[in-house]
Amino acid sequence: MSDAPEELPPPDDDQPVATAADAIKMAAVIGAAFTLGALAISGKRAALSVFVGAVIAVGNLVALRAIIRALLPADAEPGNAGGSGAAWALFAVLKMALLFGGVWVLLTRGMVDPIPLVVGYGVLPIGITASALLPPAKPRS
Repeated sequence: MSDAPEELPPPDDDQPVATAADAIKMAAVIGAAFTLGALAISGKRAALSVFVGAVIAVGNLVALRAIIRALLPADAEPGNAGGSGAAWALFAVLKMALLFGGVWVLLTRGMVDPIPLVVGYGVLPIGITASALLPPAKPRS
């Protein structure tokens, strides 16, 4: 027996790979399904709350994608121009403040119900997981 870690096989270039854009699309589709489900089960107010949560989740994914793409080296991902790390770090902090502040306003003013909002925001991890488990049909170029 060897103490060396087992080597993984090289990646198959013909195998489809899920991207951040796939996770965003999947989260949007699941958010729409959750919204329709909430409308059918619990009514308009719950559907609105689920919809708002899903919009926040998808917006968060879009912002995270922009931050990560900007912080990666320019040659690490096609279409990535790179950027100032300090500027993007500030953007990330502002994004978090807007996220928490926006949710606080929505909840304290009674604009949405908390549990359906959380259900809608749940599309963020569900969309990421689904896009990883169900990769796109065509290979990444």
